Amino acid sequence: MKELEKTRRSSIMVLMETKVELSSMEQFFNKLGFTALSHVDLVGRSGGIWVLWDPFRATVETLEVNALFIHAKIKRDNFEDWILSTIYASFNPSNKVLFWENLEATVDNMNSHWLVVGDFNDIAFQSEKRSFSINANQTRTQKFNAKMNRCNLMDLGCFGPHLTWTNGRQGMANTLERLDRAACNIE
Repeated sequence: MKELEKTRRSSIMVLMETKVELSSMEQFFNKLGFTALSHVDLVGRSGGIWVLWDPFRATVETLEVNALFIHAKIKRDNFEDWILSTIYASFNPSNKVLFWENLEATVDNMNSHWLVVGDFNDIAFQSEKRSFSINANQTRTQKFNAKMNRCNLMDLGCFGPHLTWTNGRQGMANTLERLDRAACNIE
């Protein structure tokens, strides 16, 4: 983290699924010059969400927080304000319904620049999954793309490892998927 911060000089960092309580790391981030006020604690196997920022380079105003997301307004000198939503879309079907209902309600009231980043726990195309099982679920990708379209979100693409999640199994039982992404509205 220290090396990353030295080379990138980020104004804002989002850490997902750290599996560590924020209180144990808060002092470390303060030494880097970051404020860590917005966070979602560990919930079961979900590893939490942290939004960290350099208070000299950005102001983060928390708008709403729950186990599935943090919505925050970002303010920086000489830039328009924008909304950052850091998300964890649970794989649990009932929680996923709640997640999308909230995101759809958010977009209904959205009139600013909007960036949504995190674990969508879904794939948009079959090419975002590598598996030896014959479990091609086109309904899954169609539903995901319909939800993204309903929220007026477009995928920003990625660089580095294309597939961001693995089931951790070896050989023919291994599955990799692109579950993490960044998306934004047209603004």
